[in-house]
Amino acid sequence: MWKTMANTKDAALEIHSDLVMKGELSMVKDVILTGKFEGQLTTDGCLTVSPGGVAVGTIEAGALVLQPGNLVEARVKIAPPKPRSAPGKTLRSEKPESKAPVSGAKWPSLRKLKEFALGR
Repeated sequence: MWKTMANTKDAALEIHSDLVMKGELSMVKDVILTGKFEGQLTTDGCLTVSPGGVAVGTIEAGALVLQPGNLVEARVKIAPPKPRSAPGKTLRSEKPESKAPVSGAKWPSLRKLKEFALGR
């Protein structure tokens, strides 16, 4: 069961105790784990492993809170989120090729847009 906390600007993803997830999870917001996660978990926010929570694999988070009663068997990296470009800035310090009007402007590739959206 997935649950997001409603009516909050910075909602968190909560993985409940009756849920077992395997694979990759990449989030920008906080994650609260009371269930079981196996794989690679990445979040720019805070990962909280609550009582009963189990994390096995690799964790990369902006912050980590381990509450008593959990199990964590993981390679852990705690690092602040990667800086994101401000609106109106070019991707990866690229300079626009021309000052052409929008109708003739060159758009970034889909790959570059995806990397930008993921903060890489």
